[in-house]
Amino acid sequence: MERRSFVRGAGIAGVLAAGTAPAIVQAQAQVRWRLASSFPKSLDTIFGAAEVFAKKVGELTGGKFQISVHSAGELMPAFGIVDGVQAGTVEVGHTAPYYFFGKDETFALGCAIPFGLNSRQMTAWMVEGNGMKLMRDFYRGYNIVNFMGGNTGAQMGGWYRKPIQGAADFKGLKFRADSNLWFRFAEAGFDDFMQSQKL
Repeated sequence: MERRSFVRGAGIAGVLAAGTAPAIVQAQAQVRWRLASSFPKSLDTIFGAAEVFAKKVGELTGGKFQISVHSAGELMPAFGIVDGVQAGTVEVGHTAPYYFFGKDETFALGCAIPFGLNSRQMTAWMVEGNGMKLMRDFYRGYNIVNFMGGNTGAQMGGWYRKPIQGAADFKGLKFRADSNLWFRFAEAGFDDFMQSQKL
């Protein structure tokens, strides 16, 4: 490989790695953004990821790019994040896309859905399998630029005390699941189960 083609290929990554980033950062004006999360502060592993992200952005920019992190309900309702980012009410949203399945089923593909991909499969699809490009194309219609912001893996179908072998086995069970799973139950004709959940 020729040295010049390597330097051209390295681009800004090479400049940052060479340690000249602080000079670039010093020339920039201060930027302040607000991040609205769908999660409460009590979910420290999920909400905490947004706090770590904001802290790292501040550190990497020498404090020139500050992101204040707000839990569900502080700036907008937990399930108003997509609308808030789309309208420009906030600059950043931190949420689970499957919450917005009712707007468009495609949202669920960018998240951990029941019986879906595990965390390694999701990362592989997003990074190596064109998933991020497909999701970017989708989000463009909502005036949103999406990034991966955590990966919890597939939501399990459930842990039950007895085997589930048919629709009748769901009678009397109570559990939490996202709207995608409820939609699938309705499609499968689990009406009695749906009514037992008081949906």
